[in-house]
Amino acid sequence: MSWQLEIPIIVRVWINDLEDKPTYTDDRIQQVIAVAAQNVIREINLTETYTVDVVNLTISPDPCLASEKDNDFIALTSLKSACILDQSTFRTKAVNEGIKSSLGPTMLQVQGNLKGYQTLLETGPCAIYQQLRTEFEIGNPNTCQAVLSPFVGNAFDPRGYGTRGGRGGDHYLDKFYS
Repeated sequence: MSWQLEIPIIVRVWINDLEDKPTYTDDRIQQVIAVAAQNVIREINLTETYTVDVVNLTISPDPCLASEKDNDFIALTSLKSACILDQSTFRTKAVNEGIKSSLGPTMLQVQGNLKGYQTLLETGPCAIYQQLRTEFEIGNPNTCQAVLSPFVGNAFDPRGYGTRGGRGGDHYLDKFYS
């Protein structure tokens, strides 16, 4: 499937795993993408209906086919995957951060860069995913609905409608609606 080639490249760029010997194997990245895709289809009302099999690592229909490429799904799934991987790295760093040992006047304290990873979670792929998700939900005509009514406002007095340029006349702010 073409998603197994395209989306892992995007995820590797997001997590900066582009070395000759990457941190994550292709199989591990594909597993995370399948889990992320499962979450994306649960969280977001997409125009296309996807079926994700996490065990067999399949997403159908393939979102990366040129004829029916779904850039929204690709972007959301890639960002969600990068977020999952960053959270995993953060948990690993948090466990390693707490090393402190002392013996008499000698003390060993290891300080890492956990604060940097926390900032990455707050402003990196996780935050971008949430922002893109919100923008998709607001801008997607399939998920937007409106309540239309003749309601104008609490200060509108229909007794004066049409007088003095439609501003409500002398009754505009009286005790009628107070």
